[in-house]
Amino acid sequence: MTNLQRLFWGESSATPSGPLSWPLLAVLAIVSSLTVTTIFLPRELGYVLTAGTLALVSVYGVLAATVLDTDLSLRIDAPFVVLLGGYWLGLVAHFYYAPHTELLEYIVVTPLAVGATVVVLPALIDGRRQAFTMALTLVAVALAVIGFVMLWQELQTSEELYERVGGSVMGIEGVSTGSIFHSTNTHGFAMMVGSLAALYTYLSRRGAVWLGALAICLLGFLSAEGDAAFVGFTAGLVLVLSGFDRRFGFLGIGLAVLGVYLAIRLGHVGEVMETTLLGSGNRVDRWVASLERLAQDPLLGIGFADTAEEIGESRGPHNSYIYPLLNVGLIAGGLYLGALVYALGKGIRTRWTPWTGFVVGTAVSILLYMVFESHFLGGLSVSSVLLGLFLGLLLYLPDGA
Repeated sequence: MTNLQRLFWGESSATPSGPLSWPLLAVLAIVSSLTVTTIFLPRELGYVLTAGTLALVSVYGVLAATVLDTDLSLRIDAPFVVLLGGYWLGLVAHFYYAPHTELLEYIVVTPLAVGATVVVLPALIDGRRQAFTMALTLVAVALAVIGFVMLWQELQTSEELYERVGGSVMGIEGVSTGSIFHSTNTHGFAMMVGSLAALYTYLSRRGAVWLGALAICLLGFLSAEGDAAFVGFTAGLVLVLSGFDRRFGFLGIGLAVLGVYLAIRLGHVGEVMETTLLGSGNRVDRWVASLERLAQDPLLGIGFADTAEEIGESRGPHNSYIYPLLNVGLIAGGLYLGALVYALGKGIRTRWTPWTGFVVGTAVSILLYMVFESHFLGGLSVSSVLLGLFLGLLLYLPDGA
């Protein structure tokens, strides 16, 4: 590689193993999950496309590890399987006593989604880590650019072309975009993960291309104005930077403090507290109402009934930790949450390296995001697929970091 190529493209800091197609298959699974919440396709078609992709990738992974002549090795973490398996059996028990269509869908889809995201995809990524983050970065760049184009189109006319384009960001009117998604929150989540991947890629490889990609991702992330994603990114930034150098971690803390200070000075933090957290129909009231309803049926919960109706609010709790407890009760829900805690704890105990910092940092950002939004491990949306993937990467860290 010439000096000019290094200047633009950077240089790998690790020796890859396994074919390039493996991490690209993992990224393909993530891209397919974008179709579940895009404005360009029916949600039902997105579910079919994502489930089909995860099934095909899973079959290939199992064959590659058992029949085909490859070095792919799948790992199954027994304690994690026991905890999540107990939760799944709780779903089956709930369906036996109170059949529900949505519950049946979770029972059927959860083994496929978890097997694909937690077991197969991390194995495909482990030998070509930089290839995975490079591809994920390019996906985030594409989402950001599409969002910028949609925003430019919106600004060229007085008509409303897109429902989630043209709102305010930090008090600046007309600059937000939801890109291909129904919600700016989903765009913010995707850009949060993509920006952390772009940061890891640039720090690992350097190169003008990846510095430019990081800048585009950060602009796309800011344009989404996803408040939950901002919280997650702040923590993830510190951890990713600390993986390269502990002193970088202090730099990340400084940047996080500066960002919070600017948000406070611009009035954004106060606005979020007055509206999203404490305003009319706010999340805090819904969290309290959910816990009060759970107290009435702590063993079984509400069994996937209409959540908003059950808690007497216009919407559900918008909290990925209260939601499973409310739906399936303290025992099954506690096993589910235990699986998340176990995976995170196992990752944190691993020797700290740049890859460890990226995996743990991104996982923490996702888990913090989940405080303010509702999604499940075992679902097919992009947030659920990425949750499963990074839990799987956490479980792969001890032998591969």
